[in-house]
Amino acid sequence: MDKTFKALLKLQEVDKVIYDSENDLAKIPKELEEKEQIFKNNEEKYLQFKENLENLKKTKEEKEKFVEEKKVSVARKEEKLYMLKTYQEFNDTQKEIANVKKEIQETEEDIVNYMEKIENQEKEFKEFEDKFNALKDEFEELVKEAEKKKKEINKVLQSQNKKRETFTKGIDKNVLSQYNLIKSRRNGIAVVEINSNTCSGCFMNLPPQLVIEVRKKNKIIQCPSCQRILVWNDEK
Repeated sequence: MDKTFKALLKLQEVDKVIYDSENDLAKIPKELEEKEQIFKNNEEKYLQFKENLENLKKTKEEKEKFVEEKKVSVARKEEKLYMLKTYQEFNDTQKEIANVKKEIQETEEDIVNYMEKIENQEKEFKEFEDKFNALKDEFEELVKEAEKKKKEINKVLQSQNKKRETFTKGIDKNVLSQYNLIKSRRNGIAVVEINSNTCSGCFMNLPPQLVIEVRKKNKIIQCPSCQRILVWNDEK
């Protein structure tokens, strides 16, 4: 049984690394989740800000185009004004020209207001864009670091799982089955050493007779409290 206990101790060392590595791997998405949410919220604001600014510019351009078209229309009407044959036609056309000029003036005043709005929005957008780009760079760097960490952990897991296969070969199937069951229930720790007549898993004081039986290494003995497999390490 001595070989079995030695193999179990080595297996436990490997499984502890595997357990911790798997936990570290599981934490990575959670660690990124909060930062990702902050980034997405700011990205949404950034895109909305950008869209609003583009809409302002588009509206200004439409108004400028409208003014140009109306000015061309006025110029054509004024060219034909003195070619009209009747006073009524002349008077009606003058009124049309006056109405269009008033419309042009009002639209040009709108354009000035839009220019002021756009100028103010561009300043605010530039400030927000700088902050957003810094946040974006930071988040992208975190993602890169997370991917790097994942690769490193997976490399460790691959290496440790190979070791595990080696150690499990020398352990009886029933013992291994018992070990795996305990490990699944006790946060990856199925085998613990006795330290000063105490279970190092749950720190319960063990009866002297139980410690003696464990030291004999004749059979698998579990802690009465945490049910982990107890071993005596002669090398300590």
